[in-house]
Amino acid sequence: MRILFLLATAAAARADGIDSIPFAHLKHAPLKMKCVACHKTAEAEEAATFPAVSQCRVCHTSIADREIPSQRIYRVRDFVVFSHARHATAKVGCASCHGDVNAQTVLKVERPTTMAACVGCHKEHKATVACNACHELGQ
Repeated sequence: MRILFLLATAAAARADGIDSIPFAHLKHAPLKMKCVACHKTAEAEEAATFPAVSQCRVCHTSIADREIPSQRIYRVRDFVVFSHARHATAKVGCASCHGDVNAQTVLKVERPTTMAACVGCHKEHKATVACNACHELGQ
């Protein structure tokens, strides 16, 4: 089963009582793998997927046939449209939102994904701040 890591507000994640998950990207850092080695759709689709057990077994051959415990820490609000692919095309690196995950022993919400933070980032990167860039209007 694939669990999607979706962008959302830090407040929404914390409201669910989830602001971190125990996964050590740090242990994988020496391999110098790109994010898409495990999160296959991170650069090509709206959502970056969580790797399936079968994907982990490519390297970790002794993992039993079970789900890997995980929790989403990023959520997208119903009225927000976010596309990993669009951001990858614009050369916005994963670390811009997720921080240096290769230095983390616990994955946590690194950058607030409030409207103010997103608009600030758009202005910093000279991207559009038009409402319809991130919101479906007229619904």
